[in-house]
Amino acid sequence: MKINPLSCFITLLITLLFSFNAQAQSTNPQSKRGIYIIFDASGSMWGKLADNSFKIHVAKQVLQDFVQTDLGEVELAFRAYGHNRKGDCRDSELLVPFGEPNQVVSALQSKITGINPVGKTPITYSFKEALKDFDGREGDIILISDGIETCDEDPCELVKMWNKTNVNIKVHVVGLGLDEVSKPAMQCIADASGTDFHGAESASDLAEGLKKIQEQTNNPALIIEGLDANNEKIPVEGVLFQKGQEIYEVSSHQRNQVAAGDYLLMLGVRTQNGNLYRPVRLEVNVSDTEDTKVSVKVITPPSVKAKFIEDGQEQRGALIYAFQNGEEVFRFRWMDEVFVDEGTYEFRTQPNADNALTMTENFAAGDHKELVFKMVETVHVYFKMLATQSGIPLSGNYRLLQNGEVKYKVHRVNGSDILPGIYDVELVNDAQPFIQKNVQITTADDQKTFTFEVPVGHVTFRYQNADGSPAKDKRCFAGRDGESRSYHNSGKKYPYRPGIYQVEGWKGNYDLVTFEVKVGEDIEVVLREKQ
Repeated sequence: MKINPLSCFITLLITLLFSFNAQAQSTNPQSKRGIYIIFDASGSMWGKLADNSFKIHVAKQVLQDFVQTDLGEVELAFRAYGHNRKGDCRDSELLVPFGEPNQVVSALQSKITGINPVGKTPITYSFKEALKDFDGREGDIILISDGIETCDEDPCELVKMWNKTNVNIKVHVVGLGLDEVSKPAMQCIADASGTDFHGAESASDLAEGLKKIQEQTNNPALIIEGLDANNEKIPVEGVLFQKGQEIYEVSSHQRNQVAAGDYLLMLGVRTQNGNLYRPVRLEVNVSDTEDTKVSVKVITPPSVKAKFIEDGQEQRGALIYAFQNGEEVFRFRWMDEVFVDEGTYEFRTQPNADNALTMTENFAAGDHKELVFKMVETVHVYFKMLATQSGIPLSGNYRLLQNGEVKYKVHRVNGSDILPGIYDVELVNDAQPFIQKNVQITTADDQKTFTFEVPVGHVTFRYQNADGSPAKDKRCFAGRDGESRSYHNSGKKYPYRPGIYQVEGWKGNYDLVTFEVKVGEDIEVVLREKQ
């Protein structure tokens, strides 16, 4: 086959041009830091703050003002979630791609104005999409949200993973009108990124939080990178000293705002015990004109993680507590791996009432151990008691007894985890007590509903006028003499265990009526108004 020299030259030229263009595209995004705003437009943003203002109105106005401030030498981008569709965990949209602030602010403000909250809160998915949009840049995400993830993912775990890899993005969180359940989860995201969490209960709080974030992202900073023995990134913390005095606390998680000057840096991995492990020392000069970057190789502490096994299968675990000399020294979540000081610990955990588990382990330098908690096998069961003939469910929760002793309380809807065995199942209902004896529950009954028929009679309550003519049906209250009475609607059939009962009329001139219920009988009880 003949080769045409001109054709080869053209091919080579195109290849070189393409290579140059690709290189320019790959390096250009890293020329400036990025500030990337993620805005919560989920349905809950229509909630109100303490001053009765709508969260969405406050957030829009404050953000409009914020993007007009001097953001420094950065590029700005804007994403919102929950603003298009209800119930969609992929409803997250990049509304304004990265650009110079003076070029994108107008478009960004227009997008903010048009946002209408309707959907869910896919924070984790939004973070993942943001990472793609950063395209290799370093920078900061500012999350403004009034609640936690609602799409069965964990943004805190994702940010922790970023810190263990080469993702040079810090996540700042401003929580707007968070409830007590949401605050710890949002704080976790900030802690994982090594930034400050900013709670906001008003427009001024929100503006102040954004101002503090701006100061952290806009000024020259000390950037610290911790490396282990394999030159892999590892989170580190430490202290800057000047003339023997502790001046600043610093960490690899954040842009450390430090005055220019010469310092002694003490740095190490923070253990779950709260200590710096074998810290290293070095001198550092911090610039006042540009970021000062320091890479430090540190010694990795021992680490521990855990898993829970039931019947050979890994299960969801519980919080694990570490004790020394009878005192708690730290705790950690079952899905985490944490660094610890050298020493011997007793670990305690209780994933359910039947599994109070303990384990003792010693940790020396270089140890990385996994605690395996073997759980006693339980089953999750439900109970339902139905009236004979009608099949009407009897109201009440349940208790499981052995030898007359209550072993478990079981919710009528949620059921409960219990040990296999033989139990008496008791319906907890003052007016209609019933016990099903000797119910055997085995490991094969996991997620099973046990259904029992209860021998009853049925009662219908009726109202009459003084002349005996039918009256409008109303509420009434029936029960055993001297015991609490249950609310009923007249005109409707109710199952009753055999016995003597009384019924009281609703807001009228009625006598207290006593009636008897027998198994298999249907009766009407009349509440007649007095003359």
